[in-house]
Amino acid sequence: MTAGGFEFDRRSHSVDGWGEIMVQTNDKPVALSFKDLIIQLKNIKANSFSGNLVVKIEPSLSWTFSFRLGRVGWVSGGVDLLDCWQRHLGLAQLDIPLNKLADINNPIEKPLDSHTLASLLTDELIDRQKCANLVTGMVVECLFDIIQFSQHSGNRLFYKVIETGAGNTELNLVLPVLEIEPILTKSIQTWQEWSKLELGVYAPSLFPMIAKSSEEISKVLDGSDLYHTVLAIDGNRSIRRLAANNRQSVADFTRTLLPLFRSGFIGLLPQPKSKTAKPANPVANSDTHSPLGSRSGPPTGNSAALGNPQTKQAPLIACIDDSLLIYQSLERILSANGFRHYGVQDPLKIMPSLIRNKPDFIFLDLLMPITNGYEVCEQIRKTPSLKHIPVIILTGKDGLIDRMRSKMVGANGFLGKPVESEAVLQMIGKHLVGVSK
Repeated sequence: MTAGGFEFDRRSHSVDGWGEIMVQTNDKPVALSFKDLIIQLKNIKANSFSGNLVVKIEPSLSWTFSFRLGRVGWVSGGVDLLDCWQRHLGLAQLDIPLNKLADINNPIEKPLDSHTLASLLTDELIDRQKCANLVTGMVVECLFDIIQFSQHSGNRLFYKVIETGAGNTELNLVLPVLEIEPILTKSIQTWQEWSKLELGVYAPSLFPMIAKSSEEISKVLDGSDLYHTVLAIDGNRSIRRLAANNRQSVADFTRTLLPLFRSGFIGLLPQPKSKTAKPANPVANSDTHSPLGSRSGPPTGNSAALGNPQTKQAPLIACIDDSLLIYQSLERILSANGFRHYGVQDPLKIMPSLIRNKPDFIFLDLLMPITNGYEVCEQIRKTPSLKHIPVIILTGKDGLIDRMRSKMVGANGFLGKPVESEAVLQMIGKHLVGVSK
C-alpha cells in the first residue's frame, strides 16, 4: 500500500484499550512511525466509519479527529488549539463582527469545538467552501505535528477509535466533511519539504524565547533586518503565529531564524511562557535550548511578563500593543510603581483576554494589524462587563482628528508614543478611582 510516497505493510495490536501502532519483528513488538497511522486512516475511509479517532503521542500530546462515513469534519487537541483556530480563521478572511469574534474566541465562556464553526456557517458568517478550507488547514497542521512529534518521541504512537454512528449532530448535518486522502498527502508533502530545508528538529508549534539580554540583542542585531522581528519574540507566540503576524510562510520565517536557533540565541518552549508555574531564568532552563522542547512538565519563565500579577491587591492594567518594545516600556513603569499588568500583542486575542481577565485599566494601541484601537474601544464599550473600564489610546500620532474620534468611541484619554513614566502615571491617577500616583 502506498500513500504520499510512503510504502508500508503493518499490523496493529491493542494495549489497555488503546491501539499501539506496532509491527511484529522476530516475535517482538517494535514501535513504528507515522506511516503506520495511515493504515488506520485508510480503514476509516474503507469502512465508512463515523466517530472519533484519538491519536496520542507520549507523554501528553493528543489529537481527536472526527469522522462521518469515512470523511473528516473536525480536529481538536494538539499544542494550542485556540491559536490554530484563530490563525486559520484569519486566513479565511471572514468579515466577522468584533463582538462575535470575541465570543467564539473565548474558550472559557464557550468551549471551542465543531459547534462553534457550525454556528458561523448557520449564521452565514462563513460559506461552505471557506469552512472546508479552514478545516483542511487545521487537519493538515495537526497531521504535520503528529509526524514531527512522533519522530522525536521514539516514533511511539497510540490510537483509540470511538464509534458514534452517523447520528444527527451538528457536525454531521451542518459542516462539510472532507476526503482524508488528499489532506493526508498534503500533510506528508509539507513535512517532506520542511525536512528538506533542514528544519526537521524545529517544531513550528513551539514558542520562541530570547535567551539573551536586551544589551546582547542590540549589540548583535542592531541595524539588522532581523532586529524588529526578534523584538516581537516573547515566549508567548508560536513560530506559526509569528510567521502569520509577519505575513510570511512558516518555512521562510523559520529559515530566517535558523542561525539564531542553532547558536542558542533563541530557544524554544513547549508551551507559552505566560502558562509557566513559577518564575525562573529562561536562560538557565534547558528546555529553551531544546529544538523540540521537553514535554514532561511545564517550562519556566519570568512571571513579570504577560499576565502574572505581582500582588493581588494592586490594580490590574492591560497593555494592548503589537509592539513588544512599547509593552516593555509600560511594563517597567507599571512594575516600578506596584501595578499588576499583562500584555496582549495578538489582535485576535484582545477581546477574549479582556473578558477573561477583566482589568481595571486599559492602554490600547491605535494602529494594529487586522483591527485598530477605535474598533476595539467601541467593542469594549458595548461589552457590559468591560464598558466602565478606563481606556487610554496609545499612538505615535497626536492629531486633533484622532483625539476627537477617540472620544467618539468612548476612550478616556490619549497618550503619545514613546510612553513616558510621568504621563503614564498621570493618566492612571486621573482615571483609575482610588489611585493616586
